[in-house]
Amino acid sequence: MGEIRRRINIKIKILLVMATNTYRIKVGEDGKGFDFHLVPGKNLYTGFKPFEKEFSTPNSLEEDVLNLAAGVYGADLIIKRQEREQNIRSIELTIDVVNLHAFERVKKNIENALFIVSRDNWTLKFIQKAGAAVSTFDWTDKAGSVLLFSGGLDSLSAAIKFLSENKDVVLLSHNSKGNAVVDESQRNVHQSLEDFFERSVRHIHITVYGRKSEGLTFTEDRENSQRTRSFLFLTLATLVTRRCGFNKVLFMAENGQFAIHLPLNQSRVGPFSTHTADPHFVEEVKGAFRQLLSNPKFEIENPFLYMTKAEVVEIIPKSFRGNLKYSASCWMISRTPEHKHCGYCVPCISRRIALEYHGINIREYDYDVFGADLNALLSDDDRKRNITDYLEFISKFKKVTAANKDQILMEFPELYNPHINVDSALELYGRVSQQSYKVLDGYPTIKKIL
Repeated sequence: MGEIRRRINIKIKILLVMATNTYRIKVGEDGKGFDFHLVPGKNLYTGFKPFEKEFSTPNSLEEDVLNLAAGVYGADLIIKRQEREQNIRSIELTIDVVNLHAFERVKKNIENALFIVSRDNWTLKFIQKAGAAVSTFDWTDKAGSVLLFSGGLDSLSAAIKFLSENKDVVLLSHNSKGNAVVDESQRNVHQSLEDFFERSVRHIHITVYGRKSEGLTFTEDRENSQRTRSFLFLTLATLVTRRCGFNKVLFMAENGQFAIHLPLNQSRVGPFSTHTADPHFVEEVKGAFRQLLSNPKFEIENPFLYMTKAEVVEIIPKSFRGNLKYSASCWMISRTPEHKHCGYCVPCISRRIALEYHGINIREYDYDVFGADLNALLSDDDRKRNITDYLEFISKFKKVTAANKDQILMEFPELYNPHINVDSALELYGRVSQQSYKVLDGYPTIKKIL
């Protein structure tokens, strides 16, 4: 364990020193002297209006929280990652807030959460602005929860699970303005749930985005990784949870492979890999919101933390599976011809394996990476690189034993995490490997590599 801890500390130190330039961003009035200036309601749309339309006018603390989350998301978009060591960014974000003392108490928690989810170096600064601070922030404890609803397989499965149990659940979707493909997917999946269960299911959409407005700029050449989107999503869900009278957010209901998200290989460590539902990130955010929003009972849960994607799909009734064509798992779906899944990103590979493991075949991929002649592709072609990296990764978990457990932990020190049960995680990845082999053995070109 001492060697594993040493490796983690080395990785963290490398991440902290790799970024060289610090970008200074102001959210609020008076952006003089900053690299970028974001003004809520002008070139930064924080979700204030859709939140107000759904509930009522946000109080000053809710507005401060919306400005923080949207400011983080906006900063993430406008600062492009560069190659190699410049892939990691140092971002200093200054935000005008009414409830200054409340934010000062949780600043470090939020900075840690943002580092975990983005692997960037974040410094938050808060400046007092005029307004009436919130002295009491009351919660009720009605049974029920808010589910982050992306329109993908995992959130769909979670919705089915809770609706089948007759639990009170509110679906919350976030989308950037202009992403009509994802928006349509979310609405179609929601409609299919209402049709299947023959009941109304509350579905809230909150749009947050940036654009040029009133002489203020917002870059068109944006960062695509959007690592902090989950912080925004979870922040919106937290505020919605309180307004709905609940105490609990069911996070993204993310399958364990993508929640724990071990890097496929060393080239994907840190910011080169997504940490959307990292259990440590979730705990940091939960701790910050418990204190910031005065609710020590507030909970964030991921019911699928130790489940494979195939096991998540198994929850979906066979009579519903004809509707899976409406769900979207690919981050490039808005850019592909006919808006199909690209077929070769890691989420597409995982989705296809999970579906085909249950005999579900949907002609939804722009590129058939399982049937392609990979030898005809260059080694740096993402279509070849993603599938070969995935195959190499699952081979390491083909047989997990007491004898090779320490070796796996040495290779994946990310598992040395107080918020992850190591044995459960290793068993999870063993099942991911077994299920992947079962599907991929049916494809001759892939089988040759295996």
